[in-house]
Amino acid sequence: MDIEELGEFGLIEQIKESFKCRDHLLAIGIGDDTAALNVPGDKATLITTDLLLEGVHFDLELNSAYYLGKKSLSVNLSDIAAMGGTPRYFLLSLGIPRRYPVESLREFFRGLKELSLNYRVKLIGGDTSASTGKLMISVTVLGEAPRGQVVRRTGAEVGDQIFVTGTLGDSLLGLYILRNGINPTRSLRKLPRVVRKHLDPQPRIKEGKLIAGKGLATAMIDLSDGLLADLGHLTRDVGLGAKLWREKLPLSNYYRRNILSFEQDKWKLALTGGEDYELLFTVSRAKVKQLRHLSSRFDCRLTRIGEVVEGSEDITVVDKNDKPCKINYLTGYDHFRARFAS
Repeated sequence: MDIEELGEFGLIEQIKESFKCRDHLLAIGIGDDTAALNVPGDKATLITTDLLLEGVHFDLELNSAYYLGKKSLSVNLSDIAAMGGTPRYFLLSLGIPRRYPVESLREFFRGLKELSLNYRVKLIGGDTSASTGKLMISVTVLGEAPRGQVVRRTGAEVGDQIFVTGTLGDSLLGLYILRNGINPTRSLRKLPRVVRKHLDPQPRIKEGKLIAGKGLATAMIDLSDGLLADLGHLTRDVGLGAKLWREKLPLSNYYRRNILSFEQDKWKLALTGGEDYELLFTVSRAKVKQLRHLSSRFDCRLTRIGEVVEGSEDITVVDKNDKPCKINYLTGYDHFRARFAS
């Protein structure tokens, strides 16, 4: 068996099995959006890390260094948001090709600093190294959350309603548009909204904290690998299934107007497109009204898109007549089986 056959999530399971950790301070280990440590005091420490590789996660011809700096941090902040936490500190490690322009590095740090100031998260260390090939970026974020309010992936129950923030599929559509010749060095305000979402995703820190603070979510995850793939972590991992109402999926106006220029199936990117970095979560029916009231404080829209069901561990997408839709394409992003990259 090679790594492509094993797949990203199979690899994670093997690592998890080989490195079982039993420690009185460890509250959450491998398999969630962040690890969590129960340090002294009333708050848990959250820790998450992401690796971004040129040619896999980004193309330097399609990303300005400024936006790359912002995105390198924002994807980690999104993990903290999914746990209902507040980011505090981060570490940065870079593998830099010897001929990489210093001017581009300055732009990278300008974007990184701007985002860090926006979210009040401080750089406290890291490492640098020469790279023999591509640019490599690794960011580790440390955050915190009240110990009893950390939201995990594994709390969904039958009957829970499935909600998502923002709109779906925009980031991958933005990538398609970049590949068709839009210059990413243009002012962000002049770029189509979906391109902005791909280059400069907004981690839903505020929304995650509000949801967790009121104890509304039974499970939550950020959308990095696509709706179907990430929903599977909330349902299949606890032996349940889900029904998604296709016509309820939130699509931006730009997406609706332009998607058929790129895909025959207008729902494909909404169901499978990665890097939207919205929050996907489940809520008991009894708390839906409370969530609706709370959502007036969100900076984005909130949409109920389905429900958790008993049994098969399958995710069924149904049309407006409640009939199952045939899904004949990849259901999400897997690094070792990838057929599209972002």
